[in-house]
This record gives sequence, structure tokens and C-alpha cells, in this order.
Amino acid sequence: MKLKAISPLIIVASVYILIYFAFTSGIINAIIEGQQYNQAVFLPSRAVQNNYEMIVGVMILLFGFAGAFMTAKAFVIRKINEKYALLGVGFLILVISMIFIYKVIELKA
Repeated sequence: MKLKAISPLIIVASVYILIYFAFTSGIINAIIEGQQYNQAVFLPSRAVQNNYEMIVGVMILLFGFAGAFMTAKAFVIRKINEKYALLGVGFLILVISMIFIYKVIELKA
């Protein structure tokens, strides 16, 4: 097995995705309004978000992205067993991520 070094393009793309997910999960709202509620619980309001909720949101989005990546990677694989395994695991991770998102929304309502 040949090991490759991590290219700078992969690092820049990973940082870009992390920043995008941070903005998507509400980092601005957490910085502006959530500082006075900085505790490790979900606030029962959709208007206010703390840092803990923002970190959980980023983790759920990264988890879902990993599932989508595995599903997309399955279409390149030629071996049929590996293809079905990647499709199954990718869709399973996507479904688990969606369940987590709905549970967080249920806690916020």
C-alpha cells in the first residue's frame, strides 16, 4: 500500500467545510446572543442558541457529510460487495444524522 502525503488542497478544503458548517449551524447567533446562556444544555427557544448547541450542530453536519461522502464514493468502486457495503453504511450514517437533527429540533421546540 502506497502512502501519500496530505496535499494543501485537502487541508484548505477541510478548513472551508468546517467554517461553512460553523456558519450553517449558527455561530453568529451563538456569539451574539448565546454568551449569557453558556451551559451544556439545550435552550428551549429557537431564537437563542449557545456554544454547546453550535458545536453539536457542527458535529451532526460533519457526520452527515461523512455519510454522503461514503455514498458518493460507492459509485466509483468496481467491486460489487464493496459498492453495496459503502452504499449501505453511507445511507445508514445519513439516516442517523437526520434522526439526530430531528431530535435536536424536538429539544428546541
